[in-house]
Amino acid sequence: MDEQRLVFEKRIDQTWANYWQCSPEVFDNPGATLRLRHNSSNAPAVHLSTIRNHTFIEHDQVDSDHLRAIVDGLPCAEIITADAIAARWSAHENAQRQVELVTHGLTFYLFPADLPTRHLPGGFALRRLTDGDQEQLRQLEETNSVEEVSEAYVAVDHEMACGVFQLGGQGETPHLVTAASAYERAGFVDPGVITHSDFRKRGFGSAAVHALCQWAIRQDRIMQYRCDRDNVASQGVARRLGFKPYVIQDSIWLK
Repeated sequence: MDEQRLVFEKRIDQTWANYWQCSPEVFDNPGATLRLRHNSSNAPAVHLSTIRNHTFIEHDQVDSDHLRAIVDGLPCAEIITADAIAARWSAHENAQRQVELVTHGLTFYLFPADLPTRHLPGGFALRRLTDGDQEQLRQLEETNSVEEVSEAYVAVDHEMACGVFQLGGQGETPHLVTAASAYERAGFVDPGVITHSDFRKRGFGSAAVHALCQWAIRQDRIMQYRCDRDNVASQGVARRLGFKPYVIQDSIWLK
């Protein structure tokens, strides 16, 4: 099992190395690698991904010189963080934009053998979502905040989408209480999950993501789980399903 886990971790390393166009050995070296963002038309930001000792920083062209000056002034032996960069951002004269917000994220990965068994309680069922479930998904989203819906990013037209339904009596339409979906992101399978506000803390979110994990494992694909470091509930879903933290992913949002 240890050998299989080592092979699995090397797959994660190599997938990220392919994304960053570097050797996996770079992850063990302190310091930072800077590159331009692929889609700079989105909200102005600096995105940091820290894998072991090395930090990869994606940024817009307009911030290149400013960001390089900050990074060069940081201690070379320490891991570079978003908070350290943000604290020095306004101190440099050539700053064309200002820091509006710093967000802190974690990315977890699931070794297939770590996925536990999960069962739904009586009166509930899980199945794949279809276009016919769009209206129920919309109603579910209305019980959540705009921010929660955006962060979850659940859609029935993703590669895989499933939902937990509360079963009614004979002739009654089952009621969607949790929806989850997954799509490919940076070489991994990336899930999102959203639960009706009246059905939280009952394990339905974990059950839906569990189904996505089984689907990904059958295809020999690596499942990742991203969440905010302040979102204890979301981290709980990841840990209960056997995910382990691997990458620190922070963002500095600018204005």
